[in-house]
Amino acid sequence: MHIEIKKRITGSFVSASALMMACGAQALETLSDQELGSVRGQDGVTISLQIDPTESITAEQIRWDLDIGQTDGGGASLANQLIIGGSSSDASQFSIKPIGMNGGAATEALNFAVKIDAGTNAMNRPGIGINASWNRMRVQMDDLTVSNTARSFGSVVLDSEGRFAISGDGGLFNQDNDQASLLLNLGNVDASDANPSNWTIDNPGQLFFRLTDGGTEAILHNFGFLFDMQQGVLGINDEGLIVQNTGRTNFNLTFDLYANATGQNFQFVPFAGASTSIPMLLFGWRGGMENLDLRLRPQGTWLDSGVHTQGLTASLSFDLASDFQFLLGEAGDDRSYLEFANPVSLTASDGSALNRSDVEFGYLTLDTVSAGHDTVPNICYGGANPYGGAGASCTTSTGGILPAQSIDLPASDTGLALVARDWGLHAYASKVQYRDGVTSANDVDDGWALIYTLGDISSNWYLYPQSGGGTSVDTDAGFTMDIATAIQTVGGADAVTGRPLRSRWENGTNLMIGDTDFTYPTGHPVASYAQGMAIGLMGADLLFVADDMRVALTQLEGLGLSSDAVRLQLRGLFGGGDIPRMNSPVYGSYIDANLEFDKFQFNLFPALFDGSYINFGGFLSFANLNNGFSQNSAGDANDDGTYISFAEPNFNKLDVDVRLADITGDIAIPLSVVGDGGKIDLLSASSEADGKPKLRVEMNMNVGAAATKPGGGAGDPLTIGRIEFGNKDLGTMVIPSAKIYTSFTLEQQ
Repeated sequence: MHIEIKKRITGSFVSASALMMACGAQALETLSDQELGSVRGQDGVTISLQIDPTESITAEQIRWDLDIGQTDGGGASLANQLIIGGSSSDASQFSIKPIGMNGGAATEALNFAVKIDAGTNAMNRPGIGINASWNRMRVQMDDLTVSNTARSFGSVVLDSEGRFAISGDGGLFNQDNDQASLLLNLGNVDASDANPSNWTIDNPGQLFFRLTDGGTEAILHNFGFLFDMQQGVLGINDEGLIVQNTGRTNFNLTFDLYANATGQNFQFVPFAGASTSIPMLLFGWRGGMENLDLRLRPQGTWLDSGVHTQGLTASLSFDLASDFQFLLGEAGDDRSYLEFANPVSLTASDGSALNRSDVEFGYLTLDTVSAGHDTVPNICYGGANPYGGAGASCTTSTGGILPAQSIDLPASDTGLALVARDWGLHAYASKVQYRDGVTSANDVDDGWALIYTLGDISSNWYLYPQSGGGTSVDTDAGFTMDIATAIQTVGGADAVTGRPLRSRWENGTNLMIGDTDFTYPTGHPVASYAQGMAIGLMGADLLFVADDMRVALTQLEGLGLSSDAVRLQLRGLFGGGDIPRMNSPVYGSYIDANLEFDKFQFNLFPALFDGSYINFGGFLSFANLNNGFSQNSAGDANDDGTYISFAEPNFNKLDVDVRLADITGDIAIPLSVVGDGGKIDLLSASSEADGKPKLRVEMNMNVGAAATKPGGGAGDPLTIGRIEFGNKDLGTMVIPSAKIYTSFTLEQQ
């Protein structure tokens, strides 16, 4: 592994403490360890960097060389480079410079100060601390490429003030004690209040991303990031970097997603119409993390032989503190949002804790990949996906009740590889509150829960930079990607009754709505411990596979995704029962929907002239990909292509179902900037006549000949090739042409 930086630096350096020390002595001697340990907090050195408002620090090119001289099992070279910037004659570089608010011109110099201090703790152990702070600055990374500088992912720009501080007990990166601290604060997040709902971002930052020069930009506005571990382990060993804390670590990541009009050039312009920065959505995660374990290892993906290439692999796990929140709502100044709070962990049937964390990111690997490489193993859908495993077989993790399929999607180009294994979310929000953006008097707590636990997540994701410059998702997209992701449930069923084992709840992907105001009658088996009732999909599996999916970002089409081969499958038991233990479930039906597309297009974009809702649209061409992406169809004798199945909730009788099979044909949701296609609108309580907040989703669909293909021409009729009941063919259904309007509204009762 090799990192090379070609640089040009302008600016001025000021080291006040160092200058005073130099002037006050004719000679300086190195301090011994004993002398260093006796230095107190008032001592130390400050190193300052100052950059004038019109100056900058630039690096012409930053290059990370990986696997130079290395080959895979087939003899193909593994060598690649991750590159930021270009050359001395290239305007696209890495730079750091002063910046004003909202990307405006800087009015003051950038001051970057690093304080280094040494001292002793209460147990008389020596330690050292590094504290860096800076006022508002811009870090700009142009033209992120892989090996070929003519093909770029685009540009990323971060504007923010911030602070970074670490302290080590017994020296920096000492893994043998738990008295270290680590702080990263971007935007000056104030987490001093005991309630995360009241945390503030005093100087919010902005994160810009665009695919091509002068093109449409996505902005994370009101950006704030905080990681504050006040006491824990910060060490380095032969595996890499370790960060651990059994106590509380404060965390905040919140932002408003905006769409920037073409030509804004990394500036936020307060919303006033289509030519400004247009609000879309608010996202946020904030609160306490407990039992934190973070690892960073110097290793990349692995070959079929199990040997690791060069790269970086991170692992992270933690439990959610009682005050942890997830936020989702409107962006903008008067934003209304939903606050998903009071996390509850999935437990054993007796309520005891399971041997795992609430949130697990087992392994996330960053590496490069090329077409023809002997790369990471296939995704095993319905089976186990061990990290670093050779992947020679795809064995079931469901006791054989569901088929195991090896999903084969090799890299088709040179690009960036992101590989995930052993991820999971094993807790859910037991309380959902509506927060009104105008007056807190309209806040609502209706006593319901959102349950979205994720059993086991494995993913192979390859990103390939393109030349860019296109104005449509179908021409010169900013980058393309291959992705295979399986979100699965681990566990089988009773061999005699066919009922799912309880482990499919504990280790499951459960997508449900819960009523936490519901109380069970006295004498009910769960009355003493149940916290409500939930209904939805239990023990579900989700598969998403896309081949050469093009990604574009344009003003009139927003974020555009397009591919000629996509598979999406969702299966699970529809039912309900007591939460959080689900000891008395009631099952309704086993639902299995497998959707395959030979043309998939989806767009998400804001209402350009209003900014108060989100538009979506696209084109879906249902098809049979002939076992596409799958090397085998174990347990599935027939290839039904696109199908929807409803079966008895008995895993011994899943073949006795009502099935709509071999579905083909076209459906279009028109692309419209004024909401005539698809529309998602969060209506605030302050704006509604009845004073109740609402979530409304509306959609116009053109079916069959009423749809227009992306390349022009009428769509194909929507055809259900076989209507089956208990494996008996009942005939065919055809919809030659139709226009369908649908709308549903969720509101407070």
